[in-house]
Amino acid sequence: MKNLEKIIDKIDGHMGDKEKVRDEALRCSRDIITCCRRAIQRMHQSEMQKASDLIAEASKSVVSLQKLTRSFPDLFHAGFVENASQEFVEASCLFAIIKGDDLPDPDSLHTTYSSYLLGLCDVVGELRRATLDFILEGEPERANEYLALMDEIYDAIMGFDYPSGLVPIKKKQDMVRGMIERTRSELAVASCERRIDDRANEFRGMIDELNGGAKKKRKKKKSSSSHEIDIDKVW
Repeated sequence: MKNLEKIIDKIDGHMGDKEKVRDEALRCSRDIITCCRRAIQRMHQSEMQKASDLIAEASKSVVSLQKLTRSFPDLFHAGFVENASQEFVEASCLFAIIKGDDLPDPDSLHTTYSSYLLGLCDVVGELRRATLDFILEGEPERANEYLALMDEIYDAIMGFDYPSGLVPIKKKQDMVRGMIERTRSELAVASCERRIDDRANEFRGMIDELNGGAKKKRKKKKSSSSHEIDIDKVW
């Protein structure tokens, strides 16, 4: 075993390089997640330019992460890299939807197809948040538009029925279905409450109109009676 030491040194050198790449990849992944979450928050605050700048910053980090892990495919497909990619897909797709643009292609985002699908599922949660905001702001038409987008994404992802080893999408599909059902229910309740308020306001208007008419009649009657002749005073 004269070559044992040489083999061990080679393996040790490889693992040392891999550890350095892993540490740098972890830092890069955290930066991507931070930028994307901040971008999503900006989108909900209608600060689209700031959101665009943050997504651009995250995009550079995604490219760097891909180059960094190119020599170590197992790191590129590691959980923390996949999570960062999903966050980037979520922010990028949400930005496109809000702007009314086409969805970005997964190849242009430099993410795996599984990361793209899972990130697209997460977009539904942000659309639900926007839908609830529209309900609170009294914009049912916009809320219905976003609910329709949620349905469209759900219909698309339900076409994937592959083993979890290929793409772990089953839990996401169930999550999306639950969010859509809750959102549709909340939108229906808000619609009923709005109709009740409209009818109540209409009824109040009718009551006010009737009361106003009654007051006018009483004033008219009082005015006419004041002009009648007082027989006792005459005599």
